[in-house]
Parts: sequence; C-alpha cells; structure tokens
Amino acid sequence: MYKYTMKKTLLNTNPYLKDPAVRERTLTRNIVSTSAVEGIKVKRDATTGSFTSSKSSGIKTKSIKKSA
Repeated sequence: MYKYTMKKTLLNTNPYLKDPAVRERTLTRNIVSTSAVEGIKVKRDATTGSFTSSKSSGIKTKSIKKSA
C-alpha cells in the first residue's frame, strides 16, 4: 500500500558532520562550551577520549562517552 522511504539523517546531510575530524572538533567544542554555560567543569580522559564532568564542588557526576 504505502512505500516507506527513509529520510536522510542529519549525519548524511550536514556538511559539518560528514567529515569525522570536523565532527570531532565540533562535538568537543560543543561539550566544553555548553558545560561552561551550565557551570559544569569537564575534563577529557586522554586514554579513552571520554569526557568526565564534575560540578563546581568537585564531585564527579557522570562520564560522557565520545561518539564513534
């Protein structure tokens, strides 16, 4: 009856997300700047590449995994 067509994803249509190196830099900048606005300090683990956030009090709250 109806033919289902899959729409293009943002990853496929956004020129800033197509290039993995540009995507990584943009994602990193976004995480750091958004966290700063929210008052959360983030550090990037050199081994895993994941971001570890902690509130201003220094209490570790959660880890944000790097996208693949």
